[in-house]
Amino acid sequence: MFPQQIIQELLSVAHVQAVAARAGVSISNFDKDFGIDGTFRQIATIGNRRFTSGYALDFQLKASTNYTLEPEYIVYDLEVKTYNDLVQRRLSSDATPCILILKVLAVDTEQWLTTTEAGLFLGGACYWEYLQGELSQNKQSVRIRIPRVQELSTESLLRLMTSAREYTINGEWIC
Repeated sequence: MFPQQIIQELLSVAHVQAVAARAGVSISNFDKDFGIDGTFRQIATIGNRRFTSGYALDFQLKASTNYTLEPEYIVYDLEVKTYNDLVQRRLSSDATPCILILKVLAVDTEQWLTTTEAGLFLGGACYWEYLQGELSQNKQSVRIRIPRVQELSTESLLRLMTSAREYTINGEWIC
């Protein structure tokens, strides 16, 4: 059996892949992790032919049972290395945008995945954040607050892809 952390990670990947598939967005994952776990690519069409549009959005994916739910926010302690990488990336005006995606899971592992004849239920939501601010001098972690309205869904992913396109064209993040 896999360690709990590996199971959490694999469930988070499955969640993001399912949302991307439903949104009609291509997704690629990386075997080597240098701060990026994957890339969403917008798909365009000409007639019956589909192709990648050239607009992309990178993501760093985390999964955890260690978070706090507030009425309007998910509060999570993010490794300072990851925080600084994502903030630095946002400061680079010519870089592909990179968001953090956090899969929140219940402490009770029985709630993570349920299968029935009616279908598959993958417990826990994913939330996204496009981090900005100052680089942190902390040694271990930075407490972040992700608005709960920023749940990763097919609709929010399509809005994020529009933002990535606008960012590439105009240098403005609109989401």
